[in-house]
Amino acid sequence: MTLTSAPYDPPEGHDSGFALFAKDRRTCVDDGTNIAWTLLPAADGVAAHHPVVAVNGWSCSDAYWVHIAPALAGLGHPVLLVDARGHGASGLPRHPGRGARELRPDDITIGRLARDLVEIADAAGIERAVVMGHSMGVQVALELDRTAPERVAGLVLIAGSYENPLKTFMGMPFADMVFPMAKLAVTTVPAAITRVAMAPARLTAFGAWAAKRARATGPKAKAADMAPYLRHIAAADTAVMIRTLDAMRRHSAADHLRRVTVPTLILAAERDTFTPPRCSTHMFERIPTAEIQWFPEAGHTLPIEEPEAIVAHIAEWHDRRVEPG
Repeated sequence: MTLTSAPYDPPEGHDSGFALFAKDRRTCVDDGTNIAWTLLPAADGVAAHHPVVAVNGWSCSDAYWVHIAPALAGLGHPVLLVDARGHGASGLPRHPGRGARELRPDDITIGRLARDLVEIADAAGIERAVVMGHSMGVQVALELDRTAPERVAGLVLIAGSYENPLKTFMGMPFADMVFPMAKLAVTTVPAAITRVAMAPARLTAFGAWAAKRARATGPKAKAADMAPYLRHIAAADTAVMIRTLDAMRRHSAADHLRRVTVPTLILAAERDTFTPPRCSTHMFERIPTAEIQWFPEAGHTLPIEEPEAIVAHIAEWHDRRVEPG
């Protein structure tokens, strides 16, 4: 196959099996990548409030916002839903090639994902918003606050970390130590083999069972809510996902935590094994404006385990801290 430097877009309809919110807009950002997005309008007849930018986790489509986004829109918050580059219906600056070897280190970084959001917010006519991130989205949200603080009205940080999550995965640094070998394996194995290896994820019952066995989810996670995520990860280019995970490894917002000045709400899951409770505690202790809400029975899939409580906490916090009076 002959590769070119032209931007790469996934085939039309690529996201039909897993997108819960149709991405009806495309914006070409400054490196030529087409980013797919949509804006859920605020409900009619309610007071207008700050827009909310929903920032997805690693390997995630929009599945984790299935209950939260419509509920926030119903309370008067327009909600911006964006597929991160290389995820869902969004493209890349060039064809990734075998093992995503054609991608450059700066094509997928946490800072790059944050810059994409600024450009999408511009296209959506959003000047300032509450930035709500889950998992990898926490790193992106903090980086957005670092690089474009004037665009951030508040931060909602859900089940995530401020830096390399592999250092604390399952409470140990083992995943970080073996990652280089895993990266080498994934980026050298033919794509056809990795697609076959990921195929079982399409089996919702099996995938949800496996996630529970791996303690990735809490007891309230429903297989139906997990299904779109599982179908997305099965359809994604595994090498691109691994290179995105590498970008997470190389990022840290540790030096920014004490500089955060906007109201910050941390929503933390006590059973989270991917980004354990100490990650949330560290952020809470260092972000001067932070408050924290704990969910004792929830895991890393907190947004689909406790959506009603999350929306209630966000609404109360927003009215008290972001838009008082």
